Amino acid sequence: MRPREAAPRRVFLTGATGFVGQEVRRQLLAAGWEVVAIARHMSAATAAPGVIQVAADINGDAWPRWCEGCTAAIHLVGIIREVPGRGVTFDRVHRQATERVVAACKDLGISRLVHMSALGARSSALTGYQRTKWAAEEAVRASGLAWTILRPSVIFGPGDGFTTSLVAPLKRAPFFPVFGDGRVRMQPIAVSEVARAFVRSLDTPASISRVIEMGGPEALTYDELLRRTAGALGRRPVFVHLAPGLSRALVAMLQLVPGGPITRDQLTMLFEGSTCDPTLAGELFGPSRIRFEGPTWLKP
Repeated sequence: MRPREAAPRRVFLTGATGFVGQEVRRQLLAAGWEVVAIARHMSAATAAPGVIQVAADINGDAWPRWCEGCTAAIHLVGIIREVPGRGVTFDRVHRQATERVVAACKDLGISRLVHMSALGARSSALTGYQRTKWAAEEAVRASGLAWTILRPSVIFGPGDGFTTSLVAPLKRAPFFPVFGDGRVRMQPIAVSEVARAFVRSLDTPASISRVIEMGGPEALTYDELLRRTAGALGRRPVFVHLAPGLSRALVAMLQLVPGGPITRDQLTMLFEGSTCDPTLAGELFGPSRIRFEGPTWLKP
């Protein structure tokens, strides 16, 4: 009699085509998982063995049937700015979508959920982004599932939003306006290390019922982060620091421009900084070792 083959391990992944989602999907496949990849838009070019691609809105009802047979879920969906005219709001994408994922897990008998939040998520935050991230966390904590919440700092890597937004203005002029005094600190972490934590958490019981903050090996001032970004582009601009009041007035005007480079919420979070104690994440998933050296993938 031939030995009975083990059932495949299958996980559903939301936000599968996003910056973090693509790397999580790659590492899941490398670890032997089958992946039900869910995103609003899918392309035949991203198809791969071991992946079921589902084009769907998480707040809709059509996608859960594709997740039957999954034993775990990774929920990554999030936005950094709202487009209310198109129904893209922090509350809908963060809180409501997370509640939908929790309900789907319960309906399908999926007990394991790993959820992506962000440093600074709290009910008393000054920004809608952080408050709705907290509301999503609350839905996960109250779910009764075997949950893990990961809160990464600024994530960097090819195609990231934060570094990419700095490239064009750093290339364009000899002067670069810096909001504030440039001394606020950030702890950028590589996308590969964030993805590693999501994948390893599925097989790490000690991560269950834990909120785990994640940051890179260095806490850099904003000025140093900008210097390294400019250096990778072969640029050495002069930084012109703008006082907080002037910064807020300038951003208020920039928000009147469709697709402006920064929003009031983003400025508020920039002034707040983004650092943490990564000890627990290091103990559970391995220490973060990749230093931020700017967008080295764009070096001339």
